Amino acid sequence: MEHFTIRGRIRYTSKKKEMMDKERGGETFIYTINVDGSRTLRAHCSIDENSPRVLRDSITTIDKNWNPTYGFVQISTDDEFIGSTWYRFTENKAECEGYTIREGRISQTLDLDSKPTFFGTHPIQADAMHTHLYPISKGPGTHTNNLHLMCSFHHRGADGPILLHKEGLQMRYYGEETVEVEAGKFNAYHFSYGTNTDDEYMGTDIHPPYHTWVTNDGDYVLLKAYCTGYMQTFYELVEYEKRKNFF
Repeated sequence: MEHFTIRGRIRYTSKKKEMMDKERGGETFIYTINVDGSRTLRAHCSIDENSPRVLRDSITTIDKNWNPTYGFVQISTDDEFIGSTWYRFTENKAECEGYTIREGRISQTLDLDSKPTFFGTHPIQADAMHTHLYPISKGPGTHTNNLHLMCSFHHRGADGPILLHKEGLQMRYYGEETVEVEAGKFNAYHFSYGTNTDDEYMGTDIHPPYHTWVTNDGDYVLLKAYCTGYMQTFYELVEYEKRKNFF
């Protein structure tokens, strides 16, 4: 079958004073792009800094219009299984089947007014792909999407996985930049999520300011990202390969 495959590895490091630039985990991903424009992201993530330490495997499939169609998430925290869940999305419905330690056997259905714009599974590469929602042709500015779904609202994705919905995620686009990371030198788009600043955040349960740089070639591959606030985390693409019919 004709397809392109991107393989990548992202290093997670800390910017906290006591852990400055020390590795705190990482992520490997395989990202398949099909002839019809649909895409599948498979990601394996590990967060090893403090509790809750997280080990996550996820699969997300989107159609040619970047709307989510299927997904799967399995997580363990602090070396214990937490849950695994399968997801399906249609024109006006989202559903899942799974099992979690907290909720037990779950079967959820959400009726939707429109297709979800994305499904958040918490890999950093998945976060990067959400930036496709911004209308680049409008230039730098802000954009608010209508509906997105999540498997967890925990900032590390350390609970669930269940089916949760949220309205009105705002994204800011700053423009094009040239970015050099360990994996190479790339032309990039620079984005941030949300509207809060470090001063507005001040330790609340709002997600700290989150900046991300992605490739500007239509694949939206994560190049680097950082979160400030209590997180003080940094992410960098350290391996990258794209090949046709690569398996």
